[in-house]
Amino acid sequence: MLTQIKPLFIPNSRNNRSVITLMIVLQVVVFLVIWFVSQSTIFPTPVEIIKALGRLFEEQNLAYELWTSTWLCIKAMGIAIIISLLIAYATVIPFFKPIGFLISKGRFLTLVGLSFVFTQMTSGSSSLKTSLMVFGITVFFVTAMVSIIQSVPKYEFYHARTLRMNEWQVVWEIIVLGRLDQVFEVIRQTFAISWTMLTLVEGISRSEGGIGPLLLNQQKYLHLDAVFAIQFVILLIGILLDWGIGQMKDFFLPYSSLTVEK
Repeated sequence: MLTQIKPLFIPNSRNNRSVITLMIVLQVVVFLVIWFVSQSTIFPTPVEIIKALGRLFEEQNLAYELWTSTWLCIKAMGIAIIISLLIAYATVIPFFKPIGFLISKGRFLTLVGLSFVFTQMTSGSSSLKTSLMVFGITVFFVTAMVSIIQSVPKYEFYHARTLRMNEWQVVWEIIVLGRLDQVFEVIRQTFAISWTMLTLVEGISRSEGGIGPLLLNQQKYLHLDAVFAIQFVILLIGILLDWGIGQMKDFFLPYSSLTVEK
């Protein structure tokens, strides 16, 4: 038994799945025990969080608010993916490289400071939140995609040209089709960013509800059990959606996992 546990403390060691599963279970049990016995005034107990979760579903319509926020995030992600890919792929043309560069630097801007500008440009709460989300996602998505495009080895272009492809065919085969698996990884990364931005954006415009205003209201009145319950739900949904994007990648691009050691 000791010989099986010892590799857990050795860098870059290999462990069988049963040992890894046992380790995770033990760590979770220890964490829950410490959480239960702790008398912290900041962190509510799991029992209090579960009770608060029930109240939120019954009294605050948590399920509807969660759906409202999830749909906003998915809609904004869809629009941002299309815009970002068009901008990123266009940077292979020298004329559009400065545009991609400038857009990527927009990730240093804060959404709070831009909310007034987007308020003047949009006609309602829904379009305002969608626009803010799309902007926040696009600047990070473009940055990641441009980096991927620039990291393509030169020999891949040379090889494609030896096959008598013109430059547009090279772009299609090497950059678009050849990097689709990496596009899914960028989607997973930027989705996590968009999911964390969600409560901020919904807090700017609360008229249509969502998980953000609900969380901010509970925090305002120091309902810490409800705050942690909402955070737990946000974490769980985020993990499930992240897993779903990974499954979509494996389904549409099964070859992408052939060289990945699991």
